[in-house]
Amino acid sequence: MDLKKINSLTKYPSILTYHQLGERGRLTPSLSGATGFSIAEDVYVYEKVDGENARIILLQNKHGDIDYLIGSREELLYAKGDRIGNPYGHIADFLKPLAERVMNELSSDGNWALTVIYQESYGGKTKAAKQYTGTNTQGSRVFDVFSLDADTLDRLLGQPQEKLAEWREHGHQPFYAEDARVEFLDKLKLPSAPLLTKRAGSDFPVTLEDTFSFLNGFQRTQVGLDAAGRSEGIIVRTSDRRQIRKIRFEDYERTFQK
Repeated sequence: MDLKKINSLTKYPSILTYHQLGERGRLTPSLSGATGFSIAEDVYVYEKVDGENARIILLQNKHGDIDYLIGSREELLYAKGDRIGNPYGHIADFLKPLAERVMNELSSDGNWALTVIYQESYGGKTKAAKQYTGTNTQGSRVFDVFSLDADTLDRLLGQPQEKLAEWREHGHQPFYAEDARVEFLDKLKLPSAPLLTKRAGSDFPVTLEDTFSFLNGFQRTQVGLDAAGRSEGIIVRTSDRRQIRKIRFEDYERTFQK
């Protein structure tokens, strides 16, 4: 299997800021994508955990045998059996036991060929570790999952790598919807990024000022390991993940700085 293509296929796509970024990193009054949330949809508000993006990539062959890879946001760091070894960020060493457990517990039912579990590896020696731990304790929280069946995976792997990147960045990774993701994580007892609240799209703030005021209600992290400092911000998304945006304290504080 072409690991470069697997890496490209499973990278996590960029998430837009809720308001557009302008000059000097300050936000503009315009919403990214020129639209807010639909008034007919609920908006799920999750804590944005400040760490390093990590992924567990599970592969199932036609005989039901399951293999796994571990990656950071950009690179593959480890493959089962030490076929890849990259110590970056201590991500692989930390996630190996979890990957082994998930591999053994995940049903080999033949309906999937690839499943990717995205999580934030935080604490430890990451940049914002002091917000979560005073003892370099490391943790992880899952925030997204998607799966592909064998036919789809084979078709995608038959395409040039640049086409895979295009497929990914245009939002074609089939992420689990809200209920399916929660069911998957509950089944495997995987810790998730905390759901902070749910709002009707019609009630979600639109202006810079109202959004900053809303954000200020979620200042303290809900995922402290042995400390509970400040959160990075929130991720807001629809149930089907068709629309997803990040709202970070640093962006709004910089915008309103006199």
